[in-house]
Amino acid sequence: MQHTRRKALQQIGAGALAAGGLGLGLRPARADSFPARPVRLVVPYPAGGATDVLARAIAEPLGKMWQRPIVVENRPGASGMIGADAVAKADADGHTALLTITTLVQAPSLYAKAPFDPVRDFAPVSNLGTTSLVFAVHNSVPATTLAEFIALVKSRPKQFNYGSFGTGSSGHLFGEVFNDAAGLDMTHVSYKGEAPELNDLLGGQVPAAIISVMGARPHTATGRLRALAVTGPARAPQLPDVPTFRECGIAGMDAMGWFGLLLPAAAPRPVVEKFSADVNRVLAMPAVRGRMSEMGVVLMGSTPDAFGDTMRSDYARWGKVIRTRNIRLD
Repeated sequence: MQHTRRKALQQIGAGALAAGGLGLGLRPARADSFPARPVRLVVPYPAGGATDVLARAIAEPLGKMWQRPIVVENRPGASGMIGADAVAKADADGHTALLTITTLVQAPSLYAKAPFDPVRDFAPVSNLGTTSLVFAVHNSVPATTLAEFIALVKSRPKQFNYGSFGTGSSGHLFGEVFNDAAGLDMTHVSYKGEAPELNDLLGGQVPAAIISVMGARPHTATGRLRALAVTGPARAPQLPDVPTFRECGIAGMDAMGWFGLLLPAAAPRPVVEKFSADVNRVLAMPAVRGRMSEMGVVLMGSTPDAFGDTMRSDYARWGKVIRTRNIRLD
């Protein structure tokens, strides 16, 4: 696994050179002439996930608005760092953008040498939307509330595991915050994505896990899983009966996962502002909002400056968690 990650990181440099080379000889775009050609929207994760679905949901209406094609390009690898690095080093005229998630400000702290700085090397465009995560247990676990679960784990020291969709993922980091806040000793089990994590949770191979709202809803409805709490400052609209961690007396779990749109750091401010205003108009479309709501995403849209503030805050927050728990990927 470590060899694979090192190889992926080594590929970043070559990919970045290729991405940068695409822009040789091109002048920065102005807002009144932007976009002048098709826009490349890089998603640093595989096709089919929520990030990819959101990218495709906004690409079509935004392309019609601009009368230019928006091409969604999936460039997965190294916890999203390969695709992100390619955009960071692309020509900064606004025609190459990144649509990614909170991992952008988490992953660099997981490596001794990161290829980019998530705050310095990008121009924030818009916080497209937010999502909560769900702490769920298999229905065989004799706990119907978070308080009962905490008491159960404490009564059986070092016997409980919890799953997440990857080492260093938001689920993993939230799990470690929960461990500390509640005084638990659960062992983290890392999966390669939510699908295998959910399979093991449904099968009872792992008693508890942190999963997406979309992953939790159908199985809590049938009773195969029991949702005990959600992250974030408020209850998830799709799971209104599930309390937040804060309601359950657990602090430090209020952060929201976000989906963000970014350009290379040197993108002209007028282009950044035009991109932000237009994509926020798309996010207000009922068809787009409805589609993403089904996946547990609350669309919002923001100014570039507001999104920048969120990024800086989350970079500091998660960097501290990663350093405190000594979570590494290299």
